[in-house]
Amino acid sequence: MLVTRRMFLMLGALLPSLLALAAIAASSALAGPTVTVRIEGESSTLLPKTSVTLNSPEPVSGCAANSVATAINLAVGGNWDHGEASGGAGNFTQTILGETHAFANESDTWAEWVNYKWGGGICSDLLSEGDEVVMVADHEPEPFYSPTVLPLVVSEAPTSVQAGTPFTVKVSAIHTPAGAFAEKGDGEAQPAAGVTVSGGGASTTSAAGGLATLTLSTTGNVTLRAAKTGDAPSASFVVCVHNGNDGNCGTTSPSGTTTSTTGGGAPSPAPYKGPYALVADVTGPIDDHVYPRRSAPRVLAGTIAAHSAVTSVSAELRRRYRGRCSVYDGVRTRFRPARCGSGSFFKLSDGGVFSYLLPSALAPGRYVLDIKASDAVGNTTTLARGTSRLVFYVR
Repeated sequence: MLVTRRMFLMLGALLPSLLALAAIAASSALAGPTVTVRIEGESSTLLPKTSVTLNSPEPVSGCAANSVATAINLAVGGNWDHGEASGGAGNFTQTILGETHAFANESDTWAEWVNYKWGGGICSDLLSEGDEVVMVADHEPEPFYSPTVLPLVVSEAPTSVQAGTPFTVKVSAIHTPAGAFAEKGDGEAQPAAGVTVSGGGASTTSAAGGLATLTLSTTGNVTLRAAKTGDAPSASFVVCVHNGNDGNCGTTSPSGTTTSTTGGGAPSPAPYKGPYALVADVTGPIDDHVYPRRSAPRVLAGTIAAHSAVTSVSAELRRRYRGRCSVYDGVRTRFRPARCGSGSFFKLSDGGVFSYLLPSALAPGRYVLDIKASDAVGNTTTLARGTSRLVFYVR
């Protein structure tokens, strides 16, 4: 009897916990994916990129709770026609946030893009975690009813840059096959020339290959955007600008130091009083970090703290992928095959601050980045994991 009573007491104590866990599990089961929605009208952005979680208890009538229609409804707060353009809930909409495109003359309409692929219908297209919806005011003339207003996308851009140092972004336009009906899933990013990239007081136009080079002087987060007459602008994107180790973009100024400049004009940390002659502080990429391919790093940036003036900073970047190795060639500005573990250094800076823009975002693989710096009296850095040697991954 004693054992039985103890068992009842234990069950009684566990019951509230079990009920709480069941409630959490039920709540998690109800939670839907988090996605983003952007609405580009005829002449302006009606809704910037907005995140919504598709766990609404009342999805759009006739559509699934994780449909594009439900995502639009949540993002615009119900301020649209609920996809009722065809007399009931369906795959077409005419009015969003007060702007109407009613397929007049069989051309004026809203175009649906999901992850920059041509949509099949706002009610029938279902979304997963991280998906991106863009609705674009478009003109789709006969006979193919294919998009003529192409979404622009910034496919490559650094996350942080050194103030006053030029950097490059790549702009593409999303095309569907020419001379054919656009079908669900169509959409290919092609480099776009003549696109204006602007923000933070800077502006430039992309050249052949979709490349646009800017120089930002204002430190902190700078919001940029790509736009071209006749196409839908890109989503806004942010580039963090730092001036050496000034505390911006994850940099940290050594206590009690100031910045000086070298003969090349680049700012360099003043001598510090640490135990080592030179210490590397890499702000990008991040040691032991796993980057998804779409946000793979492209900028090698950081600073060197030193007892005396820094005279040179170089880097060696090695890649291993599926058993094969390569090394970045700073002269040819590309990776070339190499024996695993071997490489060559290329110059980053003549002073204590460096920011190097690779020609493109890094491809999948395991990377080893070594930083080598020297000062005016002949000291050099010693390789140490986490400071002058970083290992990271792109998947």
